[in-house]
Amino acid sequence: MEAANRKIALNTILLSATELLTRLVSLVLVIFVARRLGPAMMGIYSFALTFVNFFDIFISFGLERYIQREVGRQPDLAGPLFSQVFALKLLAYLGSGVVIVILSLTIVEGDLKRYVVWLLSLSLFFRTNITSSNCFFRAHQHAKYEALVVISFRLIYGGAGLAAILSGQGILTLSALELTAQAGACSLAWWLFIRKIGNPFHRVTWNNLLTLVRSTKDFLFIRVVLTFYASINMFMLSFMAGDAVTGMYAAALRLCGSFDFLPDAFTGAFLPVMSRQIKSGWESFAAVFRPFFKYLLVIGLGLAAVLGGMAEGFILLIFGPVFKPATPTLTLLALSLALTFVNLSLSNGLIALDRERKIVWIILLAAAFNLCLNLALIPIYRQSGAAGATLISEVLVLFLMLQAMGWRQVRILGLGRVTLRPLLAGLLSFGLGRGLVAWQINFFAGLTLMALGFFFLTVCTGALSREELREAWDLITWKRKELEAA
Repeated sequence: MEAANRKIALNTILLSATELLTRLVSLVLVIFVARRLGPAMMGIYSFALTFVNFFDIFISFGLERYIQREVGRQPDLAGPLFSQVFALKLLAYLGSGVVIVILSLTIVEGDLKRYVVWLLSLSLFFRTNITSSNCFFRAHQHAKYEALVVISFRLIYGGAGLAAILSGQGILTLSALELTAQAGACSLAWWLFIRKIGNPFHRVTWNNLLTLVRSTKDFLFIRVVLTFYASINMFMLSFMAGDAVTGMYAAALRLCGSFDFLPDAFTGAFLPVMSRQIKSGWESFAAVFRPFFKYLLVIGLGLAAVLGGMAEGFILLIFGPVFKPATPTLTLLALSLALTFVNLSLSNGLIALDRERKIVWIILLAAAFNLCLNLALIPIYRQSGAAGATLISEVLVLFLMLQAMGWRQVRILGLGRVTLRPLLAGLLSFGLGRGLVAWQINFFAGLTLMALGFFFLTVCTGALSREELREAWDLITWKRKELEAA
């Protein structure tokens, strides 16, 4: 395996493992918070977090993908761009902070809820700067520094938060601990940047900031329209079908959303390299994009087969019999998940090709289409109608993404050939899952059989070649000293 490919693979594995670990730590903390503090305090914290996270859209300004693309192409830009990003985020944060304070004093009821909002809004400043620092680490293919920052924050906040909850402290203490942990992790990220990447202290002018805003405005629009697109179903279900139906949909969505860190991990490893390779020509870009597309396709189809094929088992085990009507909803959303993974690979390919404006129009069109479908399907099929609208909308997004990529380029990339065998393996695995449920096989035994069956089918159909399996084995068995050197 070539050194560059090995580096991409290692970064992907490291970022995926980091996200998985942090989500497990967060899950443990959330469980204890819910059990110890009760629904009321959990509701206050969830409201404050949702309220503050809305402003993160404008503070982050869509800079994450821009940093990875531009610094991936020109690593020497890291220092000056870091200064400009910090200045832009500081101004956006100060403006958002004023709005947060005004809204919290006018529409937020209760002193406790207001104090939690203020503490989490302070945390937001450090969180958004951690995110941008991690993007610089990704662009330089130093995923280990991102892993160090993220894991440090999660372990400190998770451990201290768990100790506080067990000792009888409340939601205010938990919010203060999050602020402290975010500030510490941000300081660590800045220190690593100075030591390992470059000098972040550069003069920033208003012209620099205006140029940065003009360069990243499409990324901001992408972030805004994606947030709107992802929120349509939940809002429309709440207004058109009630809380119970919305809860059914939310349960299925939560299961599918548990794996959204995987495309992000792959993007962090592949996007900087794709952005750099396009400067060397289309073939260089294609050599990196093909495996990126293929691996997300295979993973997406595998998850769709497992979650969709064994949907009833997942719903009953995790949420209980009362949520059984969410089974067909989970099946539809699982199928959408495979399309989402593929569409994310295509959208990042378009970003590497400097075609991000097309993504804005694609998502806007898909959101309008999804809105119309929800109006037609929710009154009849309720939560499954919303899931069906998502599935159909993702098909539309796929078609538009391929069109934006260019049908000639799609043929050159050979995406049709890349897709057929994994798709066959995914469909056969989905059928296996439905059969295991019909035969009433024990859930955990069925889950094991599904995992083994999908791997067996990917090999038998040629979805994963012997060379790819050999490369994966070489990566696993690589000597520790060589691993540390890389």
